Amino acid sequence: MSYISLYRKYRPQKFSDVVGQEVVVKILKNSIVNNKIGHAYIFSGPRGTGKTSIAKIFSKAVNCLSTKDGDLCEKCDICKLNIDDETDIIEIDAASNNGVDEIREIRNNVKLLPAHLKYKVYIIDEVHMLSISAFNALLKTLEEPPKNVIFILATTEFNKIPATVVSRCQKFDFKKLTSNQIKDRLNYILKCENKYLNEDVISLISTICDGGMRDAINMLDQLLSIEKDNITIDDVYNIIGDIKEQEVFDFLKLITLSKIKELLDKIDQFYNSGKNFINICDRLQLLIRNIIIYNNTSNYFEEKYEKELQSFSKIDINLLLKLSDEIFKLILDLKKSSNQKIVMEIYVLKMTLMFKEKTIIKEEKEVTVENKNDDKNNENYIDNKNIKINNALSTANKEIKKEFLEKFSIIKEYVSSKDYNSIANLLLKSTPEVVSNTNILFTFKNNFEVILFEKNEIEIINFLKKIFNKKYSIVSITYNEWEKIKNKYIEDIKNGIKYEYKEEKKEIKSNLKKTELESTVENLFGDDIIKVNWKGWLYEYASNNGSSKKNTRRFGKSYKGNWKLNIQLW
Repeated sequence: MSYISLYRKYRPQKFSDVVGQEVVVKILKNSIVNNKIGHAYIFSGPRGTGKTSIAKIFSKAVNCLSTKDGDLCEKCDICKLNIDDETDIIEIDAASNNGVDEIREIRNNVKLLPAHLKYKVYIIDEVHMLSISAFNALLKTLEEPPKNVIFILATTEFNKIPATVVSRCQKFDFKKLTSNQIKDRLNYILKCENKYLNEDVISLISTICDGGMRDAINMLDQLLSIEKDNITIDDVYNIIGDIKEQEVFDFLKLITLSKIKELLDKIDQFYNSGKNFINICDRLQLLIRNIIIYNNTSNYFEEKYEKELQSFSKIDINLLLKLSDEIFKLILDLKKSSNQKIVMEIYVLKMTLMFKEKTIIKEEKEVTVENKNDDKNNENYIDNKNIKINNALSTANKEIKKEFLEKFSIIKEYVSSKDYNSIANLLLKSTPEVVSNTNILFTFKNNFEVILFEKNEIEIINFLKKIFNKKYSIVSITYNEWEKIKNKYIEDIKNGIKYEYKEEKKEIKSNLKKTELESTVENLFGDDIIKVNWKGWLYEYASNNGSSKKNTRRFGKSYKGNWKLNIQLW
């Protein structure tokens, strides 16, 4: 007998075998017990969560000759039959049978009585793949089906099913399984197979399969096929083409330290060992997200993990946000590219230069005259923020605030605007606490939004001017900071202390060198072969005879001749 994969071998055969989906199972069993069986169902949810398995169990359960509380009795002829051989239970893959002709054939066949069973059941898998004309052909049958026919439509993309179809079906939402549910099932399979895996390996599988039981069992199947005594976490990462968590930390550290050569070597290693660059980028995004959470909360992660995150705690949040944006663009380009290695290298080089420029600024502060100006700038920033708060309080007017708030709701109209949606969304999270003719003080629930507000201060001022036809001086603080400032203000007023309007200080801008980026690239590739262009990452080579050709290899390492590299920061 040929080998049967584990996910098929251990597919649930009755409702009591199903892991998770307790709500779905309970409702379906009750409908059988109470003889309230619908004519059409939609099973919607992520892949590998049991939609098709439960559809097959339900198909047999509605036909079972002696059900036990809505579940299969496992003794009658119906329960013992092979569902794949039963002509009255028809499973259709809509991905490959998505035309109107296939649906018309179903419409003709539903008029025929079941050959052996009480109900004829049609299971249409990936139903969202049907064409519009096929859905339209199915509508009439779904609306008025014969009494002995049941349709079960399974999908991972419910949003693609027309509303006219949805309204004719009972909908069941399948949820992702928890890590513990997956671990328990994997341990059960290992026990049945008389196999053993380290608990760390099982935990990793249950985490990275993202709530899909089928993916987890398939991964287990692959690992057991290795046939070695001690299967490790490294084996898991090798199978999925991913890297270990420590390698993700190390890779991000190399980016923040602008270690260009080391990073390029790392990418070479990943490429040669068949690692999935998209998976690596997803892991980097997750790490950046965790760093931002760590910097703005406490005790959110386990203590051991927080110690790892601490090494990134001093990175400027604006740089982290820019880095996250670049990784997001990188993922999109990787999906479209036929040469992922080149795309990965170019984007990573760009990321390292972002941090290199930040380092350069810090170094110049220490050794140049601009240092004094930048220190003064920092002082001005703090002073100006206090001055803006003071000015908002000194000119506060309740009537003006009331008028402002009445018009503030207009901002909702800009949420769908291409040019203003991000600013509008940010302002809608704020609370205008103090308003006057010239000043506004906004509060936010957390410091992260305050940072975003300050980062986009000029755009917000221009946006408010567009709506209110006034140029305001604006300032933002957290709600907790506002409570302290407000209480102090009330106490000062009681004590007769007056708040006078003050002039804001001007910022002093330092003249930063723009040639350092050029120097960095020249150190890497040679100053006599590099031409820097600030418009885009483009690269080409000029051969010895003067002709110019596009190069698809990394920075021309495989060619001889005079090279020209145009670097684009887009």
